[in-house]
Amino acid sequence: MLENLDPFVIAMATIGFFLGGLLKGVVGMGLPLVAIPIVAIAMPVAKAIPLMLAPGYIMNLIQVRQTWHARTSLLPWWPALIGISLGIVGGVQIATSLPENWVRGVLGTLVVVFVLMGFAKIELPHRFATNRFVGFGMGGVTGLSGGLTGGFGATLAMYLLACRLDKDRFVWIIGVIMFIGVIVLTASLIHAGSFKADQLAGTVAVLITSWIGLTLGAYVRKKVSQRVFRNTAMSALLIMGISLVISAVR
Repeated sequence: MLENLDPFVIAMATIGFFLGGLLKGVVGMGLPLVAIPIVAIAMPVAKAIPLMLAPGYIMNLIQVRQTWHARTSLLPWWPALIGISLGIVGGVQIATSLPENWVRGVLGTLVVVFVLMGFAKIELPHRFATNRFVGFGMGGVTGLSGGLTGGFGATLAMYLLACRLDKDRFVWIIGVIMFIGVIVLTASLIHAGSFKADQLAGTVAVLITSWIGLTLGAYVRKKVSQRVFRNTAMSALLIMGISLVISAVR
C-alpha cells in the first residue's frame, strides 16, 4: 500500500489522514472525505480506499464501546443495513473497474454534494425516516459512497438524525452500522483483489496519524469556535472536490 515506501505517497497519506482525523475530532465525521482526496494526489483512488479499513474498525469500536449503555435492537435498521451492504459491493466494483479519471470524477462529485448539503443544512422529514424504502435507499447511497471513498457518514447521519434518536443512541447505532459497513467493505475489497496482506502495514500506519489528528481535533474543539472551524474545513473540502472533478474531465 505504501508503494514501496515512495516518500511522496507516505507524505500525502500522513497529511491526508492527519487532517481527516483533525476534522473528525472537531465535528465528529469527515475523515475519509478529507483523507482520500489528498491521498488520491499520489495514488489511484481504488488503492487509497483500503487505507480506511483500520481507522474504520478501531474508531467505530471505540464509539460503540463508549455508548454501550444506549444499545438497542438492530431489527428496525435491517433495510438500511441491506442497502448499505449492496451499495458497498456496487461502489467497490465501480472504484476498481472504471477508468481512474471517472472514479476521481465520482469521488469529487460526492465530496461537493456532501459539502453543499452541509452548508444548506438539508434534513429529511421525520415522516420519511420510518419508511423502510427510505431506509433502504439511504443505506444504498451510504454504501455506494463507502465503496467509492471508504466513508459512510454523510447520508447515514442525515437518515439517523431524521429518526430523532437521543444523542447516545444516535452515536451507538451509527457506530454499529458503520462497523458492519467496514466489514462488508473489507470483504468486497478482498474479493475484488484490492486488499492484500502487504497492504495491512499502510492502513495500520495511517491509523496512528489519524488518531493523532483526532486527539488534536478534540482539543481544538474546546479552544476554537466549532462553527468557524467547520466552515473553514468544509470550504477546503469543496475546493478539493471541485479540483477532483476538474482533473477528471481534463
